[in-house]
Amino acid sequence: MARLDLHLHSTCSDGRRAPGWVIEQAAAHGAELVALSDHDTLAGVAEARAAGHPLGVAVVPAVEISVIDEALGELHVLGYLPWQGDLVELEAQLSVYRNERIGRARRTIDALRALGAPVDEDAVIRHANGGVVGRPHIARALVEAGHVGTVQEAFDRYLHNGGPAFVQRSVLSVRESVELIHAAGGIASLAHPTRYGETDATIESFAAAGGDGVEVYYRDDPPEVVAHGERLASRLGLVATGGSDFHGIQPDELPPAAAAMPDSAADRLLELLKGFA
Repeated sequence: MARLDLHLHSTCSDGRRAPGWVIEQAAAHGAELVALSDHDTLAGVAEARAAGHPLGVAVVPAVEISVIDEALGELHVLGYLPWQGDLVELEAQLSVYRNERIGRARRTIDALRALGAPVDEDAVIRHANGGVVGRPHIARALVEAGHVGTVQEAFDRYLHNGGPAFVQRSVLSVRESVELIHAAGGIASLAHPTRYGETDATIESFAAAGGDGVEVYYRDDPPEVVAHGERLASRLGLVATGGSDFHGIQPDELPPAAAAMPDSAADRLLELLKGFA
């Protein structure tokens, strides 16, 4: 079976491992093609491609962008991009997002202080280690400060969408994000649709906004969920993508390139993305 992983994170955003390490692990699990899809940045792509070349792993430039749907709330869009594409406009927008993330982190820290769970901003920046600041870094600071025992508890108690310390970002609409990715010559896929409250409505809304694909093969979703996603993607004319969403944060995470994908879907994605790597 051809192995792909089109959803991987590194220390350039909220992952715990360097881009090169992530690609080496993907290769160890038999990957042929992967996409490093850090949040709001392409900073790790060059290192990932350099690591993949001697291992025979093709690396597609990618990014995960947070967007907003008025009816459905915050969603995440994966953009798969050609290496030689025109990324100037996209990079400019991502720079705005990265700066906005710092402001959001500070507002979250203020909210945590008001809730009696203060964390130090310097600790959050240290956990980001030069990467794009995100909620997982704040979660690690909460663990370090002794307010919670685990990163998952930090999200469950404080940081989940709609939680007591959740701060909404200023983000693009779904259609705007799709248009931005298309302008760079890329393909837009809806990330982890089974993690939203109304899966079918979310996928249908994404298709209506001009999206190209949907992440049907996600982590270890059960077979019946995958089968439903395959049928819905086919009906809506969306390509079925897949990935582990590896961050290296939780001990029970699937490793890179370990998310199951049938040969037919892998072959289609290899053909679709062969010119991007």
